[in-house]
Amino acid sequence: ARRHNFQRIYDLAERVHPEWHDGRMPPLEDVRRSFVLHAVRALGLAKASWIPDYHRTRRPHPDPARMAEEGLLLRARVAGWDEPVYIHPDHAQLARQAMAGALAPRLTMTTLLSPFDPIVWDRRRALELFGFDYRLECYTPADKRRYGYFTLPILRRGALVGRVDAKAHRKTGEFELRSVHLEPGVRVSGRLVEDVAAAVRRCARWHDCPRVRITHALPQSFAVLLETAFTQADTAA
Repeated sequence: ARRHNFQRIYDLAERVHPEWHDGRMPPLEDVRRSFVLHAVRALGLAKASWIPDYHRTRRPHPDPARMAEEGLLLRARVAGWDEPVYIHPDHAQLARQAMAGALAPRLTMTTLLSPFDPIVWDRRRALELFGFDYRLECYTPADKRRYGYFTLPILRRGALVGRVDAKAHRKTGEFELRSVHLEPGVRVSGRLVEDVAAAVRRCARWHDCPRVRITHALPQSFAVLLETAFTQADTAA
């Protein structure tokens, strides 16, 4: 019925929705299929194995291949992938542009993602689509963590290029980067450093922390350049 101090308050259905009756509920299969359509539309393109995770639905799952045969979804192939992908009809024009090599999105955003962002929430999809093996390690014993307690993926210009384990010390106004790791194969450049530094500063300001301090970062060349970027920003401020 409502929430109070983060607590859920329940009430009798007839008092909350006096006009409602269960006979107005759509068939369960229609609801499941609507979840599939919504998930595929949100994901852009999706393997069949990615679809249920979007809404965390339980079996039985509607068959996207059958929905494609009915015209509710489009089926396509991606070079290098064995299984087909599914596309919502609303994205048909974008799919045709992609096939023709005419899709040229302006990928300019760099930001730190929440561990619960849909881009990385499905670990298998993040690995298959971005080559990004992500795990939230806050429940992993400290001595077995690989990257940190609560790492935030770095999304840069359409690619997942690294991760940051940060802690906001609000009393001292300091945003500590307890660890920063770039993904293997990511080339360190001035533009990369500039983009990541700007994303970290935005996150730090949101936490009311005007200063950024690096405790650990790899590779070392990236750590030095990133430290310089933060120092210059502090001096300019």
